Amino acid sequence: MKNFTKIAAATTVLAASLISSVAMADEASDTVNAYAGLQAALTLECSKVSFGVWRVPVRTGQSEGSVTTITLDAAEDTVTAGGATTEVAQSSNPAWTESKGVCTLSGSTALEDGTASIEIANGDDMAMVPATPEETGYTDLIAVVTPAVMTATLTAPTRTNAIVAGAVTFNVGGVLTIPANILSTNYGGYKTTNAATVTVNDTAAE
Repeated sequence: MKNFTKIAAATTVLAASLISSVAMADEASDTVNAYAGLQAALTLECSKVSFGVWRVPVRTGQSEGSVTTITLDAAEDTVTAGGATTEVAQSSNPAWTESKGVCTLSGSTALEDGTASIEIANGDDMAMVPATPEETGYTDLIAVVTPAVMTATLTAPTRTNAIVAGAVTFNVGGVLTIPANILSTNYGGYKTTNAATVTVNDTAAE
């Protein structure tokens, strides 16, 4: 009888242990997201070209060929006036100074120290229209009343400097043409009606 009691007790303990083990089993879950991104293999970002503000006297009765040109050299830090330059001078206001366009190429897979070709489309004789100080950056410059017939031609080197770690920068300059005849109502800020397009091709990097 005692042995039976012991066996029954052991069986009860084992059953309780199995029930306890089963009762403690559980599940846990969480979510896992996957992420990825795509970027252009080659990107180019360019800042605007500013020829600055120039003092030009009122002049009438001039021949159409007596224009004033302002040349912003893309390679050098120079800006010069040419053509009809009598009493023409750059403004002394430091906020109205000139600045070349700066283009930054990134993501290139061209050979290290190679160079890429550069082209500018629609950059010749670009028409200009009156612009606000917010657009030009020429704070406090008076507004144009009567638009002058101004044009701008943008220039850049035909090839970049050496591409290093997939990146390189280059400058954009150009020539601003101010007409021979200027009225006081022409004074103010101007912008090109349409932007030129700068294209860099590194598929044939040299």
